[in-house]
Amino acid sequence: MEKKSQGSRFRIVLVEPEYEINLGAVARAMKNFGFSDLAIVSPNCDPRGFDAIMHSKHAREILEGAKICKSLPAATRGCKFVVGTTGIIYRHWHQTIRSPISLEAFAKKAQGASEGKFALVFGNEGVGLSEKDISSCDFLITIPTADAYPVLNLSHAVAITLYELSAYAPRAYVPSGEREKEALVGAFSLITDKFSSELRNPKKVKVAFRRIIGKAMPTDKECAAVLGVLRRAERELQKKENKKSEASQNKTKTEKTNHFFLLFTIFTFVGVSSILSVSMRAMSPFILVM
Repeated sequence: MEKKSQGSRFRIVLVEPEYEINLGAVARAMKNFGFSDLAIVSPNCDPRGFDAIMHSKHAREILEGAKICKSLPAATRGCKFVVGTTGIIYRHWHQTIRSPISLEAFAKKAQGASEGKFALVFGNEGVGLSEKDISSCDFLITIPTADAYPVLNLSHAVAITLYELSAYAPRAYVPSGEREKEALVGAFSLITDKFSSELRNPKKVKVAFRRIIGKAMPTDKECAAVLGVLRRAERELQKKENKKSEASQNKTKTEKTNHFFLLFTIFTFVGVSSILSVSMRAMSPFILVM
């Protein structure tokens, strides 16, 4: 497949970029490797300013055709997968439970997915992607770098990513859609809820499962297979709960019946005792005379 066709499967999304020079360099790198779909979220500079145009060289049309959006969801609309990028592997981990995969591993996954568009999301030069942005992504990727200085320049990160992706031609593989993935996550959540009292943090368990599904990029058939098992497990757990509930209700009925007979016995005993007491008092004069 030609690189142009490969490039059409990806949208580059820049979140709040700060420098025109980087915007121009990103556009140039995109054209170098056959990518053309660019979206920019709330830019802090002019995407079509002098420096941006100058550094884009012969890729000016990419800047001029870029979609300017107010939010990340708007910029990624129409994409099947939203892929975040980070130079700091465990940024916001405790809030988002994200473990990024390498760029090479992602490129191989993307190679297999023959349908659906990918949104590649890059944060701004100062702070990268926010916790909210990372939570909106299906998964994260990272470019292996030296520990002494792991964060790349924005345009350099984009160029390396596009180079890696352009080396892989797509193969026949249809990843599952949003509906299938949500059904899988929903079924797992139902099972998790049944053990919520025994888990330290049920919410994190659910989020972790969603992250695993996002990174795995399962096919429709794989989703269906796993979903069948989860739903079977959920039904079995529900049956056990129903039996426990019935047993509990029967126990309650038995206890109520026992309480009734106990009270009946007590009242009967008290009543008989009272009658005997009255009878004895009534008969006492006759007993004395005799």
